[in-house]
Amino acid sequence: MVELHCILSNFAGYKLLPVNTIFRIIHTQKRKPAFLLILVFMVFSPIGYSQFQPTPVKRSNNQITISGKNYFLHEVLKGQTLYGISKAYDVSEEELKTLNTDLFKKSIFPGMVLRIPDIVTVESPIKGNGTIKCITHTVQPKETLFSISKEYGIKVEEIRELNPELKWGLKTGTSIKIPRDKITITQTTPAVEAKPAEVKTNDAVQEMIKENPDQPCKTKPFPHESDNFRLAILLPLLISQNDTVAYSDTLAQEHFRFYEFLEGIYLAIDSLRLEGLNMTVEVFDTERNADTIRNFINNNRLKGVDLIIGPVFPNEIEVVAEFARSKHIPMVSPLSTYDVVNGNPYAFQIRNKLPKQIELATTYLGSKYKQNVLVIGRLPEKSNPSFTRFLDNLDTQLKDQDPLKKASFKTIYFTEATRSFINSDSVKIDIDSYLSSSGSNFIILPSEEEVFTTELINQLNLKTVTHKIHVFGLNQWVFKELDLSNLYNLNLELYCDFEEEPFIDFTDPLVLNFCRKYKQNWNIEPSRYSFQGFDIAFYFSRALFQFGRNLTGNVSCWNQYLIHPGMLTRMKFQTNGTNNGFDNHAITVLRYEKDQLVRKKVN
Repeated sequence: MVELHCILSNFAGYKLLPVNTIFRIIHTQKRKPAFLLILVFMVFSPIGYSQFQPTPVKRSNNQITISGKNYFLHEVLKGQTLYGISKAYDVSEEELKTLNTDLFKKSIFPGMVLRIPDIVTVESPIKGNGTIKCITHTVQPKETLFSISKEYGIKVEEIRELNPELKWGLKTGTSIKIPRDKITITQTTPAVEAKPAEVKTNDAVQEMIKENPDQPCKTKPFPHESDNFRLAILLPLLISQNDTVAYSDTLAQEHFRFYEFLEGIYLAIDSLRLEGLNMTVEVFDTERNADTIRNFINNNRLKGVDLIIGPVFPNEIEVVAEFARSKHIPMVSPLSTYDVVNGNPYAFQIRNKLPKQIELATTYLGSKYKQNVLVIGRLPEKSNPSFTRFLDNLDTQLKDQDPLKKASFKTIYFTEATRSFINSDSVKIDIDSYLSSSGSNFIILPSEEEVFTTELINQLNLKTVTHKIHVFGLNQWVFKELDLSNLYNLNLELYCDFEEEPFIDFTDPLVLNFCRKYKQNWNIEPSRYSFQGFDIAFYFSRALFQFGRNLTGNVSCWNQYLIHPGMLTRMKFQTNGTNNGFDNHAITVLRYEKDQLVRKKVN
């Protein structure tokens, strides 16, 4: 087995400007390729300190509230001392030992997590007395000033003096100051369980946070700047077939898309590095061969990675999914609709199969369309199981979104032979009788028949003179060749599958900035695969950076803290069972805005 480490300076014939991310690409061929990723520089944590020079202590950004008491969570780094930590947080060593009782038995060690009180300095309420130090207390439900004073062994009046705002009353969730020198009752908390240095300590941090029900989502993110994460990328690069600098001679388009995907990943990691992320990215060429992946696993090449992105073909996915499940490693399936989440609680599915996509689309419709909802289908679809299933899903979603559970819709069918409409009882009807003349009409066209859609759009466009009409389509491609003015008149909204029907808004500043950086590095414009690679790698790498290695334990918090809309690929993960992984419940909806004559993402 050959392991290649080379600077990405002439990848696929493109000149690359200096960058600051670690990559490594691994394959199994004896022949050494003339280009490839990667080991680039400047992400290593500082090493080589003298054993006699303590490591500087940086105050943690991670805080936790337990029974009203506010603490920092500090993860001890190699070379840090208890004295140095106590000075950085302005507490005594004895106080640290009282709050972390394991310190009475043993010395601190790298990876140990300490609880440290949140100390603030304020002006003394007595003029001329300078400043005093206080701890902060977050008011809990049912607490009173009297109960708080008893907890710390101080007088109610001493709390009021430092918190004049309390004249308006004591409110749950507010933070009040407690004079530190007046406290007479020793403050203790359960000790942090000591862990050997080689154990990943972020899990300990997350468990400590989970103890506190007052934290949002039970997990409060913070930058894990001291961690060096390992990300494994598994893609069918087919290096042995593409070992020339001029990719156009040997690299088929179906293979090149994976290099474009990889280039997007590269820029995502480099962007996050500027925020403090330390990550080693190892790129594995799967060669579109499940046995190649088995060799990686058997040779421990994937041992100890924190996140896997890929592979993309079902026979490869099966092998990696089983390994990831057995080793409890989060795995992201980025491009395939192959079911990877069933029975695997560590798997993330970016793309969904068509039934799931339709289910998500009807969920959107149920949340947006409340009345005057009309579904128009082709007559042959009346007995089609897929069409019937769509109607059942829509009915469920409309009722679920309606507090009164009375929301409903009507269904009619278009007969192409006579160019007329019939109802569910096969009785010929006038479509005007199903349209409101005063309010807006919401018409859903779930068909993927282009001729039918074209005819119907033309007819509905004529109705816009006398009616307000909004059309929703499930299949973007059938609208591509239609008259744009008609689509704008009908306020068309389209469900967009980012893989089959990608839409990128080139007026978006995020998109423009990405295009600029991409072209600066590779002298070409990015493809949709470049955008996908960036979106997916940025989202999951940021999750690692903010939440640590316990990714699957805090997915419910991501929507609150991981604010990244995605240039092409939106993500919102939910699980449908304790033993299953996470499906992507985000959908993209495009709207033809009549006022501005532009297409925009509206969801």
